[in-house]
Amino acid sequence: MPRRPRLLAALALTTAAGALVGLSPLATGVAHAATFGSPVVVSGDNASEPGIDVAPDGTLYINAPVGLLSTIPGSPSDVFRSDDGGASWTKLPASLKANLPGGGDSDIAIAADGTLSETDLWLGNSTVATSSDKGQTWTANPVQGVLAQDRQWVTATSGGRVYHVVHQIPSGLWVSRSVDSGLTYPQQVLAATALDQTGCICPPGNIISEDGGLLADKVGGVYATSVGGVGFYGSANGGLTFTNTTPGPASSATTNGAFPAVADNGNGKLAVVWQAVLGNTSTVWFTTSNDFGSTWAPAKQIVTSGTSLYPWVAYRGGKIAVSLYHTDAVATPDTAPEGSQWFETYLESTDGGATFSALQTVDSTPVKTGPVCTGGTNCSSDRELGDFQQVAIDGAGHAVLSYCRSIDNASDTEIRFVKEA
Repeated sequence: MPRRPRLLAALALTTAAGALVGLSPLATGVAHAATFGSPVVVSGDNASEPGIDVAPDGTLYINAPVGLLSTIPGSPSDVFRSDDGGASWTKLPASLKANLPGGGDSDIAIAADGTLSETDLWLGNSTVATSSDKGQTWTANPVQGVLAQDRQWVTATSGGRVYHVVHQIPSGLWVSRSVDSGLTYPQQVLAATALDQTGCICPPGNIISEDGGLLADKVGGVYATSVGGVGFYGSANGGLTFTNTTPGPASSATTNGAFPAVADNGNGKLAVVWQAVLGNTSTVWFTTSNDFGSTWAPAKQIVTSGTSLYPWVAYRGGKIAVSLYHTDAVATPDTAPEGSQWFETYLESTDGGATFSALQTVDSTPVKTGPVCTGGTNCSSDRELGDFQQVAIDGAGHAVLSYCRSIDNASDTEIRFVKEA
């Protein structure tokens, strides 16, 4: 099973006393439970960490790393495409990526004209690639930017502008800009320093953007801190300068066991979710911003029962969708009992996050049983689920989910997809 090459496990160097606000039970009562179709197996090739993206024309893409340098001479991560709403999936050709390194971490961004931009981590840097024909052919470059890279993400606006964030150890989170659809990244800016991360040697959560033109694109992303909070770096000038704010204030919890995730609904409306471990509990926290991260609503818990793992968020047309792995056992992911079953689950809000529907299981087949190690490459076992699952919202307002299932609770895995009816 491929392992995500987290160069250093996230370190909590200090812990601040205090507590997050909003210690109330899950808010429900407005959004009704969604209805989902039957799960679809996308691939049984033992790939991991499936990211999902929706193109403007409705085409669906899932990308997944196959394992660092898993083939010789090249090791490109997999990309799958569905032209029928997720009913069937095709593995796309590697094209000019075939003999280039990769397979560690991968991500894809889709521009308004449908152009694909990919980043694929290898030892020390990332192979970046672009496609203008739905992934049938690719142009690729094996060197993206700053050296000593760890966990990268991409986002695209228009005019060939693509923004790429990466964790460079130990300096912090670097955001680079491309103006050729993600083939080269000449502009490189330190967006969040190790001091901004309060000493946490942590890779970033995902990156988002809003189209504003060459000098006015809004760009931002989230990251964990060592003081039990979550930070946000934001730019209003195309990534030339950044300001850091705090969606999740310092607390007694640990927030660096999973990537925080941010979603953009346009016009400065953002939603952020993160996992917080405190004592023998693992819960999901949530907040919103109406000014692209300059200010944030008070953070609140939206899943408090059982044990939560790897939450993700999507925001489109007023709908906020949250997906996560969940078990009824009351524990932390790493201490879940051997017999506990994990499922892909979902909840949503239709009133800007004021209230959420009840957490529901979207696939009756467990994705794993027993504990899940969240220590990155420090784990010796129980890493089948990788480090995240994802949700997106298509043009019709339907949630689409990509996630991993451990077939034998050991090395054999498959990527699954499910869509809201």
